[in-house]
Amino acid sequence: MIPLAQAALRLPDGTVLDTSAAAGLVVALYVVLLGAGLLTAIGLTFYFHGRHVDWEERKQLLQARPWLAADALGMLALLVSLQVGTGLLLAAVRKFTHASPEDTMQLLSQTVLLHWLGLALVGALLSWRRLSWQAAFGMEWRALGRCAGLGALFCLAVLPFFWFYSTLYELGLRWYGIEPELQKVAVTLTGDQPLGLRIYLVGVAIVVAPFFEEILFRGIILPVLAKRFGVGRAIMLVAVLFAAVHLHVPALLPLFVMSVAFSLAYLYSGNLLVPVVMHSLFNAFNLALLTALR
Repeated sequence: MIPLAQAALRLPDGTVLDTSAAAGLVVALYVVLLGAGLLTAIGLTFYFHGRHVDWEERKQLLQARPWLAADALGMLALLVSLQVGTGLLLAAVRKFTHASPEDTMQLLSQTVLLHWLGLALVGALLSWRRLSWQAAFGMEWRALGRCAGLGALFCLAVLPFFWFYSTLYELGLRWYGIEPELQKVAVTLTGDQPLGLRIYLVGVAIVVAPFFEEILFRGIILPVLAKRFGVGRAIMLVAVLFAAVHLHVPALLPLFVMSVAFSLAYLYSGNLLVPVVMHSLFNAFNLALLTALR
């Protein structure tokens, strides 16, 4: 019980909270959300237990998405090349200006070269393949309200599982002498920035980045892998890939758990907007906690 009690004073990424009144309020809110999430998870369990869900039909719908292996490989190559391109750009800045780019500049470069350019190329790919957003990803914008509700419900329900496995993983890391720490991007986002820049970065973190990442991992890669390996194995493979590309060891298992939840939500709803909402809320929740403690 002692490790679990100590873990209650940590953020979802393992960051230890201080004992100030503000931190106490944040902890209380976090515990309330966990309790609400547990009740939601129990409620959904009873709901699905008494309701027939044709999972085979949903699997077939996912596998029928019009994406090819070449599309998935091309998007993965794009992801790698954009990451490398960001590194090369920053290296050029260091070489020609003899200055080390700040973390904020690195993050800004990443948002432009990865998320915005990535979304532009996705749009170009849809146009070239003559695919609508609905045919490609099941996105029905008229159902945005329902998708937002489902996304919020599923995100709340997965919080207790996320916290539980995050806690076990953190304890395991500490057992092996690895001290969990925040991702640099989280530190930069919640640091002291001009108001306009902060609004932009937070907007990217909770809108643009989730949208692009869900299109890439759930929208394109998941259906391709589902056709080749089956839906269950595809969900696991995407979760491994999703966790690995974030390049942050303390977050590997937590991100794996969230990825599985995102994929199951897409499988159930057939609409990529549901995991997009979940991803956005998850990012917003973590950023709000971190900001409240600074």
